[in-house]
Amino acid sequence: MFGSRNRKRIAALQVRVEALVEQRDAAERDAADYLGAAKRTASRNVHLGDQLEAARNAAARRPSARHEGRIERLARAVAGLRKELAAETRRADRLQSRLDDACGITTPAVEEGAMWQHRRSDRPLATKADLT
Repeated sequence: MFGSRNRKRIAALQVRVEALVEQRDAAERDAADYLGAAKRTASRNVHLGDQLEAARNAAARRPSARHEGRIERLARAVAGLRKELAAETRRADRLQSRLDDACGITTPAVEEGAMWQHRRSDRPLATKADLT
């Protein structure tokens, strides 16, 4: 009497175990599929991230149209300022030359006396301590 009941229970448990084994195998297959999909997605995200970084770097190196116009305006302004500086430098050189002429600095007597300190009779003589 107990034997048939146990056999029925054992058979029912075996059926249940087989069903659970099938569920486990299906879950393992699903997990493997999801893992593969996750790896592919991660790889794709890394690839897209690299492309995005490359695009950002390229965009950072390339000035935009707004910046190009500003750069051109600044270049024209710098060129104009350089011309003004050159003109003012020439003007200052001419004025300095006229001032030198007015003060007599460019006369031959001044130019001949340029080395007067080397010809001084009361010039101090160099000592050994000065030479070392």
